[in-house]
Amino acid sequence: MRRLALLALVLAAACSDALEQTSSAGQVIGVINASDLSLVSATDFSVTTRSWPGTTAGPSAIAGGGRTFVVTLEQANAVGVSLLVTCPPDPVALCARADYVLPLRAGSEPDGVAIQDDSIAWIANRALNSVTRLNYFTGETTSVAAGVFPRAVVLVGSRVFVVNSNLVGGSPAGPSWLTSFECCGVRTPDSIPLTGLAARFAVVGDDSLLYVVAAGRSGAADGKLSIVDPKRRTEVAVLNGLGESPGAVVFHPTGSRLLIASAREGILEVNTSIRAVTRAPGNGIKPGGSGINGVAIDLRGRVYAVGPGGCNGPGMVHVLTAPPDYREIHTVTVGICPTTAAVAATQ
Repeated sequence: MRRLALLALVLAAACSDALEQTSSAGQVIGVINASDLSLVSATDFSVTTRSWPGTTAGPSAIAGGGRTFVVTLEQANAVGVSLLVTCPPDPVALCARADYVLPLRAGSEPDGVAIQDDSIAWIANRALNSVTRLNYFTGETTSVAAGVFPRAVVLVGSRVFVVNSNLVGGSPAGPSWLTSFECCGVRTPDSIPLTGLAARFAVVGDDSLLYVVAAGRSGAADGKLSIVDPKRRTEVAVLNGLGESPGAVVFHPTGSRLLIASAREGILEVNTSIRAVTRAPGNGIKPGGSGINGVAIDLRGRVYAVGPGGCNGPGMVHVLTAPPDYREIHTVTVGICPTTAAVAATQ
């Protein structure tokens, strides 16, 4: 009986090791730089560079889903689309397929982007106070009025939530709020007040709640996290203590954590199960001793922290083990001035 138990244990460990070795195969992390896109393989950390023809406009935000990255090109009032196609029989190599640019309305200043499915993305247009539904294969667009200075979009089921920063002249005119509506039916928008100022990023947790990061007023170190119930469409809790201008946020399933990028503090951390800031300013994870601009998670739970880098040379992405250890296992060189990242799968 003891021998059988030992054999079962060994087999279980072997299965676990095999899963660890293959679970992120085919995944690609897209990192936007000053003028192009770096694709980092989650299998071997190799890097390829993609760019969009006919424009050198700086990317401002990225979304990944399936085999696609959609990147907003702020200065060009457009989006860049990168379709990832796997080369048979190699499950990792990417075949050459031309990236392309789709124009948006002039003067829109596109910002945050979210992918709904294998053909539809939503883009926040901060200058036009609207959000655009884009078919990124046909280029067909439909726009919906949002609030003031919308900067991010997130989808919960079939409902669209637009993060309105409420900035006027670059400064908060008052608290931020969310505009929400059904993506595919009669659109009767709701307005959901938030407590924080200059809300910028949002993510859905494993509890199906919406987590919205507010940067606060510059120099005031008053960053906040709003927790929003998307069914009741109301803010249910607010966490203070995120310091100066917290940034991009991702959900990590280990311990129900939110990881929040901070250019000053590194990786901040919030435990969603107890609704507490568990890594506050002064206790953030600083890969290479610096803050970070963006963060992404692969299927193994590894953390890709986009280093701030200078704009006079290549940037860096630090690959870390899952929290709570955050042990650095690799450093990847990417393009000039990397800002943030997202994950897509090529198979």
